[in-house]
Formats: sequence, structure tokens, C-alpha cells
Amino acid sequence: MAAVLLGMPLAAKAVKTKNVEPFSEEAARIISYTLYAEARGEPLAGLRAVACVIKTRARLRNKPLVEVCLEDQQFSCWNDIEAVPQSYITGVGLKPADIRARGDCYSIAWVLMYSKKEWVFFTHFYNPAKATPAWANELEGKRTIGKHVFGYIL
Repeated sequence: MAAVLLGMPLAAKAVKTKNVEPFSEEAARIISYTLYAEARGEPLAGLRAVACVIKTRARLRNKPLVEVCLEDQQFSCWNDIEAVPQSYITGVGLKPADIRARGDCYSIAWVLMYSKKEWVFFTHFYNPAKATPAWANELEGKRTIGKHVFGYIL
């Protein structure tokens, strides 16, 4: 699994200037990195809940999953790709739990791309221990999964 995110900063820069095939290895890497960076250390249900946010936003905006992941100011992990720790990209020095999480994220990314099932309707999430965004009071259907609060804003 160490190669899953290899070359991610280069891929992200390239993605900003070209389209990514929606059902490709590159798409799976971008989606899996988004899941990993936003919810590593969370239970599997937390990773899936972040995937639900990506899927819901893609459906509501009629955009590909990768485009939703890379939209400005949508997922903090893409705000400054140069600040991504090298261990996230290369896998060197990761603990076994992180390696397992990366594998889970990669698997979830492929399921997300190909799944026709209805995903839970979440449009937003945040970690109240790190920040409480201005829109947090508008969040409906709140559900805490791991350290994050999920819900939707219509």
C-alpha cells in the first residue's frame, strides 16, 4: 500500500490543469488521499462518512468525485499540497495503524467510484476539537462519528 499516494503532490498539481478519468488509478489515489488526510485515525465508519460527504457533494453539484475533492476550500488537505508530510506520500515511517488506514481509504475510494447504492446524505463535517466553522449551527441531522460531527445543510 505504500505506493498508493506516491507522487500525490505532482498528481494534484497536474489535476488542477487537466481532467482526470473518473474511474482511474489517479482518481482513486486522489479520493483515497482525501479520505486519509481528513479522517486518518478515525474508525472505518468515520472514513466511510467522509466518503459520503464526497459522494453527496458530487451528486448535488453534478461533478466528478475528484473535482469535488480538489475544489478550493472544500477539503483542508488540498489547501496547501506542499505542506503534505512526506510520510503520507511515501509511506516511509508510518505506523501499522496508518498503513491499515491508507489501505482502507484506497478500498473505499474504489467502492465510492463504482457504487450505485445510495450513500448516507452528509454534506459537511468538522472536528470540534480543532475548529467550529461558521456553518456548524446550520448543520442538520447531526451525527458524531469518531471525532467528527457530520450532517447536512440544504
